[in-house]
Amino acid sequence: MRKLTVATAICIFFTISVHSAIAQETVKDLASKASAELRLLTAFQTLERMTNQMNYFLIYSVEAERGGWDVVEFNNAAYDGSANAYMIRSTAEDVELEIARANSSIMKSKVATEDELKSAEATMASLGVLLSLAPQISDLVEEGALDQAALLYRETGQPAHENALRGALSSVGTVQKRLGKTLLSIRIAK
Repeated sequence: MRKLTVATAICIFFTISVHSAIAQETVKDLASKASAELRLLTAFQTLERMTNQMNYFLIYSVEAERGGWDVVEFNNAAYDGSANAYMIRSTAEDVELEIARANSSIMKSKVATEDELKSAEATMASLGVLLSLAPQISDLVEEGALDQAALLYRETGQPAHENALRGALSSVGTVQKRLGKTLLSIRIAK
């Protein structure tokens, strides 16, 4: 009887020890997954923010030029053109770097779903359209052809902005929901 009691105690001890180790490993795995999902969420939010920033400078630089004022305070003695045209080009260069980093992060992500990867590609294509408009609109602003610049934006830029924003926001929503579930799983596992 004693041998049976000792054997049962040993079995219970190993079961508890193994179960505890599995639970800790699961929490670590969930934490790693949550970290990857957070990086993915940040990348999609960057795409969203850059879409809005590029759109802002395309629209407001044309309107600022029309109104005779500058979008931002600009003092560069080496540049003798319109400050608004300069800001369009400068912003496009900055946005291009940021979206390249965000896209790289999304494509390398191990937790991104196929739909999210497709959404990122579509968002990047639409952002590419906005970025390709930047030098054209900048040149039109420099030439003083503000109506043509506004028309070019309205016909090409506005649909690209809407598509890019829709794709980024959709992906942000799905990743947020998935991250919330992962964080809840961590809390329950503890």
